[in-house]
Amino acid sequence: MSQDEGAVIGINLGNTYGSIACINQHGRADVIANENGERQIATRISFNGDQVYTGNEATPQLVRNAHNTIDGFVNLVGRKYSDLQPEELKRKSAQVIDVNDTPSFRVEIDGKETVLSAHDVLVRFIGVLYGAAKDFLSGVPIAGAVLSVPIWWADAQIKALETAAADAGLRVLQVIPVAASALVAYGLTQPGARGELPSHPDGDQGKPYAPEKTLDRNVVVVDFGGSSLDVTVVACRAGLYSVLSYVHDKTIGGRSLDDVLVDYFAKEFTKKSKVTIGEGDARAWAKLRNEAEVTKRSLSASNSAQCSVESLAEGIDFSGNVNRTRFNLLAGNVYQRASANVTEAIQQAKLDACQIDEVLLAGGSARLPGLVDQLSFLFAEDSDTHITGSIDSDQVIARGNAVYAHTIVHVPKEAEERKFIESLANTRRENIDALSVPATARPVGLVLDAPQGADAERVEKQLVDGQLFVPLVYANTPVPARRALRFPVAEGAASTLLRIAEATPEVRVDTIQPEPLDDEDEDDEPLEPEEVKTAYFKPDAQRLAELVVPTSGAKAVTVELIVLSGGQITVEAKVDDAAEVAASAKIGA
Repeated sequence: MSQDEGAVIGINLGNTYGSIACINQHGRADVIANENGERQIATRISFNGDQVYTGNEATPQLVRNAHNTIDGFVNLVGRKYSDLQPEELKRKSAQVIDVNDTPSFRVEIDGKETVLSAHDVLVRFIGVLYGAAKDFLSGVPIAGAVLSVPIWWADAQIKALETAAADAGLRVLQVIPVAASALVAYGLTQPGARGELPSHPDGDQGKPYAPEKTLDRNVVVVDFGGSSLDVTVVACRAGLYSVLSYVHDKTIGGRSLDDVLVDYFAKEFTKKSKVTIGEGDARAWAKLRNEAEVTKRSLSASNSAQCSVESLAEGIDFSGNVNRTRFNLLAGNVYQRASANVTEAIQQAKLDACQIDEVLLAGGSARLPGLVDQLSFLFAEDSDTHITGSIDSDQVIARGNAVYAHTIVHVPKEAEERKFIESLANTRRENIDALSVPATARPVGLVLDAPQGADAERVEKQLVDGQLFVPLVYANTPVPARRALRFPVAEGAASTLLRIAEATPEVRVDTIQPEPLDDEDEDDEPLEPEEVKTAYFKPDAQRLAELVVPTSGAKAVTVELIVLSGGQITVEAKVDDAAEVAASAKIGA
């Protein structure tokens, strides 16, 4: 297969919404709109007589035809009914039934009772997405697609997804983790013309990365979807990526935010009309929930939004309004639980929040400003942690998959890289075996004397016994690895001493006491002391090597460090632009 055989697409197959993306004529990934102009297509199918409603068209059917409406089926594929948790069986739509230990649904199609397995429903829905892509591409053949799944999915689910796609007529190029989709969408995996990685978290705009973070960063991917929250901590090392930790929470998601709005508007309706919506009035609750979700989406883009429902209960219409401040208060508990999951993932990775360089947002609910505000509390203002969300969070995954698919088909068929890609299975265990490589356990770098001048204040809190450790190869770096650092030579220095050492990442905590209250402020509550955290490295007292580099008349020294898979380290130092090595050492050889 090559790019000449047709277009490739990326599919985000969420349990609540799905979307499709392709590469446009300008080489950028775009999310495709279906015939109704919708880019986010509800993962929902409804049957009413001889009519079949799919996507967002099926949502109104939850009000008047819920028992024939199927949703929340994606996460059931490839699993046994006996393995499902009770909360996965609870739903306001068609109930999940057990057919030979296969999750299934009983619906009425054209007057006949029909049983559809979760696989059958998924085949139909993938066909909907596939059809929307073919219509958008106006007859251009689709050569294949990249899909993404959460890390918690088992191999049986991934295989079932591939089977469903094949049954829908779609060829699957790769199935990748959602976190990988987010990294690709932001171009963080795409080197430039000279091999350099992006210097800005939001493409070409925004505050640039610190120079020492261009190659090596710790990134947290927060996927806040409709039915769950997934947090992945990733070590990004010069274009190679390793998962350090993963937290999956199926108790919160976009529906949790819908719940708080439904509860709020139900109380508002009762206040205005003196009518209480009965617990058994499924029709009224479905109406209110559908409109509450629309209100939530509006709040992601505006400071206030309205919720209007015709004949909500006992023939009484309802119209209510909520502003973003009120909504953030209502949703505060959900946001705090999301933030707690991010903290847990960081701790599982054996890191501190101040050691995180970037947070990528994905999933439809991640676009809400209240979540960003809550997450920002985890990171100090001066920590240089980027919360990156310049791409609409509900488009990130599909766009990343499209870029990934585009990359695959542009690798020449005869290239070894292409052969390797095509040899990869989509099952997680086989992928782990194929892609796992040795990695460094501890950072290796230079121990320098405390800098003078403008840099002195910037690194003051990172000094240990008057010395600064500058990492060249960070922990969790796949090996073999190569890094280089160029630094100026002190004026008039006949030689320069290079000290190579391993180090331990540490966090320094400084307590800043608040200013005392004035006599006029006696009634005010005293302020709490503030803790300021700073990430630094504590070098080992035992150096790995020390090199004396002749630098008489030189302006700069370039140090190159190579770590091999067996743990051997080679250090070479060159003066100015000279080709010859001025000093070298081999460690562990």
